[in-house]
Amino acid sequence: MAFLFMAGLFAAFWNSLHIWQMALTFGLNLGGTLWFDQLRRGFAARPDPFAAASSWTNRFALASAVTGAGWGLLGWFSFVPNDFESQITLGFALCGLITLSVLTRSVHLPSYYTFMITTLAPPLIRCLVEGSAGALTIAFCGLVFATFTSIWSHNAHDKELRSAALRLRNAELLQEVDQARKMAEAARDVAEENYRRTLDSLQNAQRIGNVGNWDWDAKRNATFWSDQFYRLIGLAPGAIPASTQALLDRVHPDDRDRLAYSIKAARDDSAQTTVEFRVPIPGGEPRILLAVNETVRDRDGEILRVAGTLRDVTRQRSYENALIKAKAEAERASMAKTNFLGNLSHELRTPLNAVIGFAEILTLPQLRAGSGKAAEYGALILKSSRHLLTLIDDLLDIAQIEAGHFALRPEHLDLATAIAAAIAQIQPVLQQTDCQLALSETGGSVVADRRRLQQILVTLLEESIRLSPAGNRLALTTAADNAAMRITLTSQAALPAISGETRPLHSFEQRAPHQASDLALRLAIMQELVRHHGGTLQSEATTDGGTAVHLRLPVAAPA
Repeated sequence: MAFLFMAGLFAAFWNSLHIWQMALTFGLNLGGTLWFDQLRRGFAARPDPFAAASSWTNRFALASAVTGAGWGLLGWFSFVPNDFESQITLGFALCGLITLSVLTRSVHLPSYYTFMITTLAPPLIRCLVEGSAGALTIAFCGLVFATFTSIWSHNAHDKELRSAALRLRNAELLQEVDQARKMAEAARDVAEENYRRTLDSLQNAQRIGNVGNWDWDAKRNATFWSDQFYRLIGLAPGAIPASTQALLDRVHPDDRDRLAYSIKAARDDSAQTTVEFRVPIPGGEPRILLAVNETVRDRDGEILRVAGTLRDVTRQRSYENALIKAKAEAERASMAKTNFLGNLSHELRTPLNAVIGFAEILTLPQLRAGSGKAAEYGALILKSSRHLLTLIDDLLDIAQIEAGHFALRPEHLDLATAIAAAIAQIQPVLQQTDCQLALSETGGSVVADRRRLQQILVTLLEESIRLSPAGNRLALTTAADNAAMRITLTSQAALPAISGETRPLHSFEQRAPHQASDLALRLAIMQELVRHHGGTLQSEATTDGGTAVHLRLPVAAPA
């Protein structure tokens, strides 16, 4: 546009211009324009927009000055003295050029002012030098025009700055909106991915755990079934529309009313309800399902939704039924065994009493003189028969304990008398060994069954003596212990745990291979007798390497 404007001036003032003048002005204009464009491209390519700002301002102004100098010299050369018409034409041309520059250069005021000064100064100086009335008039009008364009350029500059700021802010807003949109899309993608993963995890968890869920939305009256819910009622996922009636149609006829009542109760009471029902499966046994239903209401009590879970408990119920059946069979077998032992004990006692009676006759003094062998054999028969009778009594005790028919007859007993009777009973066993038994402080009284207390004491003493090594020393003492009497049997040597846990009739293990009499049966009976009396039996090691057995019996009747 500027070069076309210059070509027009060349044509209008062809007669007053020389070739070198046109070449000089065109060269300055072209050089300044090319330099200005080069500076603009370099300015735009800077990595740092704030680096050397003043230097770039000076260079832009100098390039504008070179361009303006070309136009100013053209105005100087085109000025025709005493030709007012040509002077007016030149003035309007330069004013039009300055007006055009306001629109293109007012963004950068230093460049605009250098361009305007170098463009208008030469023709205005020429007008002042000429001194004619027309020239002075043109000079005055040029100064007024320069002032006006300066004001205009400032306003245009301010508007351009505001417009640039608005464009920059709009660009920033657009960038922020674009970033927000991208972030929202990324968040949406992440949420969708998390939702898909959660849904897949939930479906896998329901499939692995064999649990389904359902949900009824009260506002939309819409029912949802999970995929595993469909499978549990024998359908493919999505095979039929989900609804309460569709579920009831799949349930065993005998269980429909119970399931419908459970769902209704959950809606009415907002409470959690549990119900089991059967679902017929073609070609197989009915499937047993456990449903848990719950209603969710808002603050005003309006139903929002009813949700529930469904779990397959067929195998669990099958196991439970099998366990119940096995337990019943075991109880029947145990009762049969107990009855057998009781009946057997009673049946054996009758002939055994006759054997004992005849063995006692064979040991009478009047028969012992006639045949020594007969008396010896009679003593062996009597000893073995009494031992067998003891075992039969033990079996009868076990049968009564397991059958729950064991009863005590508690009474106040003098402990010293009971201990003396027990020691007298074990004297034959004590005489057969070289063990020593010492008594001290055996006073006090307890509440116990007389015969059972003696059985406890005899078993405790006999087993301790038989388990003792040769030359062992035993000591028996009694002492008050709160609301009980403590009977302590102390052994100088270490003994097996007489009070260790045993199970009657379930382990007849021997405590040592060479001691056949040490059976868990007698110890189990002793522990049961102590327990029925409300007492305790404990063993502990002493500091000198021995063993202490503590028997505690209440001084009042057991509850």
